[in-house]
Amino acid sequence: MSRRRFTEEFKMAAVRRLEVGASVAEVARAYEVDPKVLHRWRGELDQHGAKAFTGPGKRRAEESRIAELERKMG
Repeated sequence: MSRRRFTEEFKMAAVRRLEVGASVAEVARAYEVDPKVLHRWRGELDQHGAKAFTGPGKRRAEESRIAELERKMG
């Protein structure tokens, strides 16, 4: 079984429903995702703002830079 991938728009819609007062359980049922995933998405949005959801398989720019520097040092 492969992992499901969600679009940025899907994640933003789910988080927006949380922000307008819907419960985590309600949104999790509606979007068919685990409540822990919603908590993680909300945390990523709080921490990274507009750059939170870069898409499937893409790293944030700062994560790529850190990985590159670690390879050089390693």
